[in-house]
Amino acid sequence: MRYLAVLLLMGFFTVQAQQTETEKLIKQGQTLLSHDLYKDAISKFKQAITFDKKCMEAHYELAYTYLTINDYDEALHYSRNVLGEENEFYLDALLIYCAVLNEKGNAKQSIREFKKALKKYPDEYLLHYNMAKSYLVLDEVSMAEQCLITCLRMNKNHIPSHLLLSELMKKKDEVLKSMLPIYYSLLLEVDELKKKELLEDLQVRWHVAKVQRPASSKPISQHSSVSGLRIAEGKLNAIAREAEANNPDEPYRFVNQTLLLLSMLSEEQTGEMDFFDIQYLDFFNQMQVAGHSESFAYFICSAKYNPEVLLWVGDNQSAFNAFINWMELQ
Repeated sequence: MRYLAVLLLMGFFTVQAQQTETEKLIKQGQTLLSHDLYKDAISKFKQAITFDKKCMEAHYELAYTYLTINDYDEALHYSRNVLGEENEFYLDALLIYCAVLNEKGNAKQSIREFKKALKKYPDEYLLHYNMAKSYLVLDEVSMAEQCLITCLRMNKNHIPSHLLLSELMKKKDEVLKSMLPIYYSLLLEVDELKKKELLEDLQVRWHVAKVQRPASSKPISQHSSVSGLRIAEGKLNAIAREAEANNPDEPYRFVNQTLLLLSMLSEEQTGEMDFFDIQYLDFFNQMQVAGHSESFAYFICSAKYNPEVLLWVGDNQSAFNAFINWMELQ
């Protein structure tokens, strides 16, 4: 019995040592990957698999690394290994697997995989977001839009979905609807570089609104029941021009554009409520009623260094703090 006990203990310590070595190699690989040392990271992850062939984390990390360097065949191979059985990396591996399918021109199969996964994981909003990207590969814009709306109804703070929805609206020449998700995302984004890029993108959309008449701004019968956003779309060109006439210099032009837009949106009566009315229009109307529109406009402008913005914030510290407190309650 004592001999048997010793053998069992030896086996236990062997397994523990194996797990410790595997975990150490994975952590080393992750560190190398964070420094873009892809070949070295791959070597560490493969060493981890030699210690434990069924280490799904190592297989997943290899799939992710190969996807990062556009080695789609290897990414497909290792993501399939993870998908072979239920484990904590299953969903992440599925996203990689379907991304590779998209790259290989098999977006239809990717969509089938997402739909199958949604039966098991109906509350995973990222499945809807990634399925939207698959639909876009097939140029099925309406289906992609519905996926993004579903995703945002499940998680209203998912910035990539807001921005992809903005791009879809841009594709449909709906300038105002392309702008609202960016305005909203600027409140959520914490990365300073990304915030700067979003602000610059939004300023480009305003320029488009000024120089071209939106395709959706056709005359509307006064008897029609339509979204207030459709009516507002037709007024965007005039707002852009008025704001520039008041003060063509930044940041004041953008601030004026934003203030005129929010004021106009709050006046539009909504007929047929769509997702944009509920997600964006209602939120910005609440902001307007609470008296935070000007603070909001300058907050967005702070994404790019500007002494005029800092001066305004300094002179209006109480109003700006009230806006920040209001945002934290939303």
